[in-house]
Order: sequence, then structure tokens, then C-alpha cells
Amino acid sequence: MLQRIKEIILKRKTAIFSIFSLIIPLVIYILTLEPKLVGGDTSWYANQIPEMSLMVPTGYPTFSMFLKLFTYLPIGDLAYRLNLFSAVFGALTILFLFLSINKLVKNEFISFISSMIFAFIAPFWGVANRLEFDTLNCFFIILLIFSAILYNEKRTRKYLYFFFFCLGLSLTNHPLAFFLVPAILLYVIIINPGIYKSLKAIFISILFFILPLLSYLYLPIRSLQGHGEVTSFLKFFYYVTGRGVTGELHGGRFGGRSILRIFEILKDYLNIIYDNYGIVLIIIAIIGFIFLVRKNKKFGICTFLLIIFNFIVPPLYTGHALQNYLLNSMIVIAFYIAFGLLSILNGSIFLFNKSLRNRKILKIDRFLKYFLIAIILLFFAFLPSSFILENYHTVDRSEPPDIYRFWDEAFNNMESGSKIYVFARAANVGMFVDTYEYGEKEIEYIYHTNPRYSVVDMIEALENDIQVYFVGNSRALLPIFNTEQIGRTYYWNRYKETLRLFKVIEPVVNIEAANIEISYLSDSYVREFGEKFTLEYTIENKNKESIKINSLELELPDNIELIEVNPAGYINQYPGISKGIYMWVSDSYIIEGEGEINLVVELRGIKPGKSLIKFRITTGGFFINCDDLEMEIKK
Repeated sequence: MLQRIKEIILKRKTAIFSIFSLIIPLVIYILTLEPKLVGGDTSWYANQIPEMSLMVPTGYPTFSMFLKLFTYLPIGDLAYRLNLFSAVFGALTILFLFLSINKLVKNEFISFISSMIFAFIAPFWGVANRLEFDTLNCFFIILLIFSAILYNEKRTRKYLYFFFFCLGLSLTNHPLAFFLVPAILLYVIIINPGIYKSLKAIFISILFFILPLLSYLYLPIRSLQGHGEVTSFLKFFYYVTGRGVTGELHGGRFGGRSILRIFEILKDYLNIIYDNYGIVLIIIAIIGFIFLVRKNKKFGICTFLLIIFNFIVPPLYTGHALQNYLLNSMIVIAFYIAFGLLSILNGSIFLFNKSLRNRKILKIDRFLKYFLIAIILLFFAFLPSSFILENYHTVDRSEPPDIYRFWDEAFNNMESGSKIYVFARAANVGMFVDTYEYGEKEIEYIYHTNPRYSVVDMIEALENDIQVYFVGNSRALLPIFNTEQIGRTYYWNRYKETLRLFKVIEPVVNIEAANIEISYLSDSYVREFGEKFTLEYTIENKNKESIKINSLELELPDNIELIEVNPAGYINQYPGISKGIYMWVSDSYIIEGEGEINLVVELRGIKPGKSLIKFRITTGGFFINCDDLEMEIKK
């Protein structure tokens, strides 16, 4: 009976280890899963997914559609299901990492240990238990590597077509993949170049590559349904290449950093590798890379090329090191660690056997050999176990974060049918809680970009017996209203932001102080490249009392530059600049009652494209925005 069980286990050990590779990380990710929202960009995604609004460029179509399916799961609340998405794809990443490594090292235990090490390093574990793009991106990358290894093993056209399908799929999520997948494509080309003599094979491969890219049609389809701005081919091109519909770059950008700064970021990335793996595993990975190149030179060189691309591209794009940008390199390092562990095991056995040459092998020799192997395997098993023990407390998000607790308490304390005006970095968490957890209270949530975010609107609501609350912008609003703080004060360390909920009792200043209008004037909204043009902003005070303007802010896009301030305007001094925004700050900008002042600037288009010019003022610490001006610079 025992012999029969042993035979079954040996025969199906790959399947058994595969199950463990999926279940163990999935269970631990779920045990540490974030049940609510943590703030930051992911909370904007949480607000957009239920109604399938377009996300930021590049649009992330597969992420959006897969995540939408998770919202239908009969498990927990909406926030929990969204976070569960990352846990599932995180576990699938580890499963395919195990399968990929095992196809090369042919040792299930070492493949399992290596995949578990990656599963529980803090950068990956930390995105596998909360809503993020990164686990899906890692899944697509390891699926691509798996398909390449599978094709190398089988060398038939159906596996070639499967690879090209995975290649296209990998380009439907994070744009970083665009710079990394050529290394894997090169591997598939050089292992069997003869197959590309067939036009049929090339044509069908291209079709399979294009098939998953059709998911990008999601962008114009949802836009035409009123959930996005991608309504033309040019806007579509801009969006999928990482720019807004106006052509303005989204997020980071290439260029603008010195060589010295790039090397500093590279050093930071190397420190991330060192901090997460430690010197022992780094040495094992280096040994493994050497062993891999000797055994499978093409795969070793191409994967190392992927790491090189991964280290070069992000420093050129962002001004600081991001752990999640290195996850693809860490996947490759898992292969190197596997080969390093295999070389340690094989080398130890070889040296032991060599020491027994030229003499009779005794029972004690066999015992010592198996004892040595057992010690080595226990050391291997200790490696992922140590990561679990070391990182569990750091990445455990099983308790709702304070940022969620703040908003939950806030909406619980607010009256039904009230209004809340929000100017805070944590606003997206509040939006989600309001819409999907306290929707029955019908509280109107007004974000600061909403034109209705104004003192006038708040006063009108009070006059209509609607209770008014606000979060953020307290320095501007507290002098205007008598208020009562509701609940506790919370300091959100992530964005160095203090959050308090205030209930508005009554205004204490004349509401006409906020009755100011800003308009702009330009004789044309289309300019030629290099053309100098004039833009005038008029600030009108419709009150009978005079108003003091504390500051004016002009935000120009990358393709338009400021030439000079026209002295014909009321404000004729050149502005300062802070974080790329031109600012005029003075105590002498006074607008008399029912009067106006103006600012006239001379601008020039320096790059083709459509873009937005933004302008706003502050009075009494309160922001008043002008409508954005869209200007097109033609070639």
C-alpha cells in the first residue's frame, strides 16, 4: 500500500507541487488581504471599475475587463472583491513561475522553493494583497516566458502561435512590458529561426499577436458610451501610447534627467534588489546565472537582456526608483536562484561522491550522503519560510487602514441628503465609501475639481436647509464659516495630510466675497509651431466691496512656453515658478468693488499637439479656477 502511494506521488509530483504553488501563496495573500481601500491611485481605479470608465493612459483594457468580472463574485463587499483580484493573479503568477522553472531545472522541489521565494518577497507580496496593476502584469510576463519555454521544448507551430498570443496579451496592461518583451521575442526567434521561412507561419503568428491587442477597442467603445474621451483615431493613438487625449504626456516622461541622476536611480534599484534578497541569495543567483548560461546559453542571455532593459528604462522615465518596476527582473532572478540551488545540490553530491572514490562504500557513507542532502533541502526550505516570517507583519493588510476608517466614520456621522465638499489627496477613498457603502444616505459628494465646489454653492445649500460638511482646505474655509469638527483628526502619513470632517453651522463673512469671475481671451485657439501669441485673463469682482487677490497661478503644458508678461496688463511683473507653475504673489493685487483687473501674457508654441492651459487665483486662501483653455499647436 505504501509502495503504491509512493509510486503515485512520484508519478504525479509535478501536479502536486503545482497545486501547492497555487494554493499556498493564494491562502497567505488572502490572509493578509486588504479588505478596503488604501488610498493612492488604486482607489481611483476602484471608483472607475464598477461603471467601466476609462482608466488613465494607456487605458489598461484587460485589467479593466478582468477586474470588472471580479465585481460579480458573491464574496465580501465590492472593495474586498477588487483586492481579491490581485491575490488570484498573484497566485497564478507563482503557479506559472513554478511550471516555467521546472521545465528548465527538472527538479520540482527546487522549482517550488524558488517560486516561493519570489512569492513572499515584500515588493510582490505587497501588491498581491491589494488592488494593483502589477500582479496582472507579472502574470502576463511569466505566461509569456512559459510559452517561450514551451515552444522551445515542443518546436511546433501551435506553440509558436500560443507564444505570439501571449506576446500580444503582455502588451495590454502595463506599458513597461513594451520595453521588456523584445528580449523574450529574441529568444523565440533564435531558438528556431528556420520556421520564419514560412510566410504562413509568419502571417498566422501576426494574427495571434494582434488578437489580444483588439482588447484596446474597449477604449473607443466605452468612450462612445459616455465613459471616456477616446472619440477619434488621434485620441486613441495618444491614449494607448501613454498620453492624454490632448497629446499631453501622462505620468513620467523620457528625458530631462542628468546622467548623474540616472546613475543615482540605478543605484537605488540595485539597493532594492539587495534589500529584498540579501547577499546570500544574490550570490546564489549569480552562481545560478553562470550555471544557466552553460546549460542554456540562449535563454540565459535573453533573460539577462530583459533585466538590462528593466534597469535602463525606468530611470529614463521616472525621477525616482519604484519597487514594482523591478518585479519583472525579480521574476527572472527566481530562475537564476533555481539554477543556483540546483548547482549547490548537485555540487555537494558530486564532492561527497568524489570523497568516497577508491574505497568501499559503507552504510554510514550512505547515511551521511542522505543526511547531507536532507540538510541542504532543509536550508532550501528555510529560505522562503524566512521571507514569510520576516515580511508577514510588514505586508499584512487584513485590518482596514485608518484612511478608510476616517471616511467610514465621516459618512456614518453625516446626515442623509447632506453635501460634503472635499479638497484632499484622500478624496478618492471618500468617493468610493460614499457611492458603494453609504449610497442609501444619498450624500452629495463634491470634489474640488467640480465647478460647484465654491463658497457660494455651500451657502446656497445652507439656505435650502441642506446640511453642509467639508474635508480639506480648512485654512480657507474656517475663516468663512462657523463650524463644528465631527469625529477625530487623522494624519495620513502617506501624503503628509491632516484630515478632519467639519460640519458647517453658518457663514461668518459676506458671501459676496467669493463672487468673482475669471475669463480668458485669445483671438485664435489654433497656432502654428514657433508662433508667438497673446493670452489675456480678466478677473472680475462683482461685489460692491473690494477684494484682495493673494496669488495667481498659470500652468502651461509642455508644448507652450512663456515669453513675457505684457506691461499693458494690470499685473506687469514677471512671475516666480514653483513645480512648473508660474505664480504671481503679492499683497497689492486689489480689485475694487464691481471692478476688474487683467493679466496679459505672451506665449509661444514649441511642440505640435493639443493641450490645456490652466489658470486660477486665490483670495482669502480660497481657490477660484478659470475654465481650462485648449490650445492646438500645428506643425
